[in-house]
Amino acid sequence: MTRKEFIKLCGILGISLPFTSAIQACSNDDNNNMVNSSNFDGKVIIIGAGPAGMTAGYLLAQQGIDFQIIEALPTYGGRIKHTRNFTDFPISLGGEWIHVPNSILPEIVNDSSVSISTQTQGYDLQNDLSGYFNGTSLELNKLDNHFGNDFADLKFVGSSWLDFFETYVLPSAQSKITYNMPITAIDYSTDEITVTASNGQSFKADKVIVAVPVKILQNGMISFTPNLPTNKQQAISNINVWSGFKAFIKFTTKFYPAYLSFPNSESAQGQLHYYDAAYAQNTSDNILGLFSTGQPAEVYQNLSGDAQRDYILNELDTVFGNNVASSNYIEHIVQNWNAEPYANGAYITSYEDSEQVEILGQSISNKIYFAGDAYTTGNDWSSVHTAARSAKRAVQEMVG
Repeated sequence: MTRKEFIKLCGILGISLPFTSAIQACSNDDNNNMVNSSNFDGKVIIIGAGPAGMTAGYLLAQQGIDFQIIEALPTYGGRIKHTRNFTDFPISLGGEWIHVPNSILPEIVNDSSVSISTQTQGYDLQNDLSGYFNGTSLELNKLDNHFGNDFADLKFVGSSWLDFFETYVLPSAQSKITYNMPITAIDYSTDEITVTASNGQSFKADKVIVAVPVKILQNGMISFTPNLPTNKQQAISNINVWSGFKAFIKFTTKFYPAYLSFPNSESAQGQLHYYDAAYAQNTSDNILGLFSTGQPAEVYQNLSGDAQRDYILNELDTVFGNNVASSNYIEHIVQNWNAEPYANGAYITSYEDSEQVEILGQSISNKIYFAGDAYTTGNDWSSVHTAARSAKRAVQEMVG
């Protein structure tokens, strides 16, 4: 079963996306439970300070377990990074929406005594317009007519996923992060695991959580001693990671609907949407977002500079006519995730085989655990909430 098939099944049954295994997952999510008390008192190394790595550290801190997060980049966040330099609200350059009910936020925090003030807003399906361009003409209709009543994505209001993690998760883990330290080797052949960085520096731990994008493993940037099990190696090798590209364009006027789709907007080859990035924000700026993965993303990635900008504007002029995009253009920014040295792409496709995804998430020898949007139980993947839930699962398994 692919993720698309699973989501469709849950939609037919009228339930929200779960995380546990089998069809029972549609009504039960045991990841809402608190992490159990631990008998483990060793040290844990977490590789990667993205949402999964931060969540894992946060949960270990709740248990009083010693840990260290080792991050290749000079900052935390991974693929939920944002910028505040383009407009008067944070622009999410990576993970942007909440794809499940916002009860996921207290679930991640894992502490009922914490009051969460993060604001979110869903789309007005009966009133917000969606556009569909079939190559010759633009069709405008209400969102529910294009996406159905199960379109439940939420927008952060005046904040982002990164803001949420910085506020509620990072404080417990930030002092434990070592930056600018790409890990290249993990030796788990003895009771004490040795983790080695590109500069030759080594670290020791009793257990390790690998929380890096799966493309890093696919490209062989981290070696394992002994080698990972054959089925794990095959899953890593065969998994299809989409390319990823986002752009944000500022215009003098708002001439576009909440969403704009195309015939190739959702397919096994990738995704392509334009959307109102300023939706629900307290701003007077008109910001149109472009979100693309897979083959559609590569069209933009193969261009740069003025040629890339002009391609995007021409695409919008073709859809809306009268050179409306070109004549109202102010400025834009882009994020090419393939060019990020410790991401190398976006995320595994929505059409991936769930059994392969499940193998990606399996731990090795009670020593090496995996956390991130790709390392799940095989029912849901490729989103921020699955990264956080996978971290909780890894910690739960580790502390026993």
